[in-house]
Amino acid sequence: MIKPYEWMLARRYLRSRRDERFVSIIGWSSAIGVAIGVAALIIVLSVMYGFDAELKDKILGFASHVDVQGPEETLEAWPEWLKRVESIEGVERAAPYISAQVLANHHAQSTGAILKGVDPAREISIAEHVVSGKFLSVDPDASPFEIVMGKDLARKLGLQIGDHVRLISPKSGVGPSGMAPRMRAFKLIGIFDSGFYEYDVGLIVTSIASVQRLNRLGNRVTGIELHLHDRSRASDVAMAVRMALPAQAWVTDWMHRHRSFFKALKLERIVMGIILSLIVMVALFNMVSSLVMVVMERRKEIAILKTVGATHMSVMRVFVVMGCLLSGLGTLAGAAFGLLLAWKLDALLSFIETVTGVTFLSGDVYYIDHVPSIIDPVSIIIVVVVSLVMGLVATIYPAWRAASVPPADALRYE
Repeated sequence: MIKPYEWMLARRYLRSRRDERFVSIIGWSSAIGVAIGVAALIIVLSVMYGFDAELKDKILGFASHVDVQGPEETLEAWPEWLKRVESIEGVERAAPYISAQVLANHHAQSTGAILKGVDPAREISIAEHVVSGKFLSVDPDASPFEIVMGKDLARKLGLQIGDHVRLISPKSGVGPSGMAPRMRAFKLIGIFDSGFYEYDVGLIVTSIASVQRLNRLGNRVTGIELHLHDRSRASDVAMAVRMALPAQAWVTDWMHRHRSFFKALKLERIVMGIILSLIVMVALFNMVSSLVMVVMERRKEIAILKTVGATHMSVMRVFVVMGCLLSGLGTLAGAAFGLLLAWKLDALLSFIETVTGVTFLSGDVYYIDHVPSIIDPVSIIIVVVVSLVMGLVATIYPAWRAASVPPADALRYE
């Protein structure tokens, strides 16, 4: 139990006298170092969590949680498979799709892209991101040769709503002059903005019937996409799908497809946390040195305390309280500043970009064009608790040195 006079002495020793100002500066500078380290840890971990969540949302915004394909390049028995997978628990919706590579050409501009055939009645994720024009019509009598593409791809080709673009498929067809790639003019009716550069610059969406007619596929599709109520259960649902379908079905989930990428992000988050924790450790070493210097300056006072009856543990508690006050104030100040900055980081960086004209994240280089930040309460608690524990451990040696001061030696010449 800490006694009132121990609190009083600890607070008094933290206030500098004229001849001890240098020692006090070192002590408070160590508290500032702890605050900087804790704030840096919170900000970096929040950004790393933000990147992880943002990339998952962007990657899975248009992609399936579970993908089902047949043993060959295309799947013919998909209607029966579709009925089976739709009844599996956890599946929100299932839809057939066709994926094919094409060359998009408009006047003198040409670029490669992925042509994805979807069922307009079942596809809602892409429809929600259309920012110009409209999505594909569900009317079976509507023109099948209509497309929706990403905003960056439309800008790259110089397209506007209502323009026609020629799609050239590498699937060869037989013409009067022999084998030749198939091509068809499509009308652009909508432009989407997914927020994920890879989709916005390389994805073209049309109806399944259009791709089937372009590539002469008949009623065959590439596979079936499954979207789940809870994407974290993708592995369990994928296992259930494998049990419900024939053995030749090839089933993959998003965790398996992007496993290496998200493991790398997790490892980077851990490594960054360890590296930035060194800032806190350096500040705590400075605090240890400042407390040792306080002990040396206060040898006479410590000796007098022990002479009038202060116990070994009482003297230790005085300096433990000093260290805990320094590390505690630094930790709380750093946590408050880090949380505030992490909360408004995106707005702050946007303001700096506007003022300076410098772009921190370019969408054509990185997957996203802004700095996301998500505050994870568990990480914040771990950072604060570890910092406080490290501060407590750092006070043990100076407190032991103070308690070990022999009164007779310290007062011999007084």
